[in-house]
Amino acid sequence: MSGGSGTGTPAVPAIVSKTVAGRRDAPFLLERISDPEIEPVTLAEIIQHVREFSSLSQESQDELTGLITVAREWAEEYTGRALIDQAWRITINDAIPVIGDTVSGFIGPGGPYFYALGWQRWCQRREILLRKSPVLAVTSFVTADSAGVETVVDPATWALTEPDSKAPRIAALSGASWTAGTALKIEFRAGFIDMIGSPPTGTVPMRFKQAIKLHAEAHYDRDEKMMGKLLEAAEYLIKPECADLQIA
Repeated sequence: MSGGSGTGTPAVPAIVSKTVAGRRDAPFLLERISDPEIEPVTLAEIIQHVREFSSLSQESQDELTGLITVAREWAEEYTGRALIDQAWRITINDAIPVIGDTVSGFIGPGGPYFYALGWQRWCQRREILLRKSPVLAVTSFVTADSAGVETVVDPATWALTEPDSKAPRIAALSGASWTAGTALKIEFRAGFIDMIGSPPTGTVPMRFKQAIKLHAEAHYDRDEKMMGKLLEAAEYLIKPECADLQIA
């Protein structure tokens, strides 16, 4: 983020790709740094769902276990949500001219003009969209210079806002700013279920569990006639949970 009140019109940055990880001209890199300890659907539940009531071989059990993980990761990628406590890191590129929210990069349907409006709107909000939700906690917020030296950002200068929404954000407090020319790295935990504490707290919405079962069933049965229908049904179930990540 850049300091000051942001008077005047910020320069419009070049339109960049948001999808190529590691590129200096990409505005951010989002990485999962730890996986969930458990899955939202158990092996017993998926066995019952696919109606495999007879004794299953270990190979088939392993396949179903893997398909549960694949389905959960698909659901999280499709919706932008995190189902069970997991850690993420978002790195904001220091190459992007920034005033306010350096995660901005909105490309509107009207081309560069609308893109500029989207950029300015998020800049004015002075917020960083974390792009995974719901957020359980921010565990680290640092700047990194060109030499890779990291400096902890003063916790008194920022706050986590709307962590349970589809758009949890880091907001600057009292005119705080982060120097342009440094990368920002934020690590956080996200998920509907919080695994810290005993017992864990929270609940994965049922629509996710049902979608995971349908997705796993489609790839387990491999029935060409049914696969498309099952995958379509799975997508339909969780579509209402999708976070509109194209606005930031």
